[in-house]
Amino acid sequence: MPKVLLILCFSFKSSSKALDIKKRMRKSPIPIIIYEENRILTVKFYHPKSDDYLDYNTTIRIMDSGKNPVEISLKFTGIRPYAAPMPPEEHVIKAVAIIDLYSKLTKWFKKYGYDIR
Repeated sequence: MPKVLLILCFSFKSSSKALDIKKRMRKSPIPIIIYEENRILTVKFYHPKSDDYLDYNTTIRIMDSGKNPVEISLKFTGIRPYAAPMPPEEHVIKAVAIIDLYSKLTKWFKKYGYDIR
């Protein structure tokens, strides 16, 4: 009878160590970039008499894990607008899917009066 108890205690201790290692791995996962693309995004100020355009260098990243695995980082390149309001020069938008990212991006530009072209 004591031999069985010794074996059970030993197997319980080894399984708890394995669980601790798995918990540590889950706490700090490093997301892997599945897809990355660099593009130039052009937006126009939404007014009939205005010809103000803005150019942003964008980087779209899709990662394999995380709460919001899709993100776009915007960096302004170009000439500042004459009379139209200027959005921030650098901005990052994160979303769950590409469609959500596009809707968040259009809402962000509409807030400043711009339309994606």
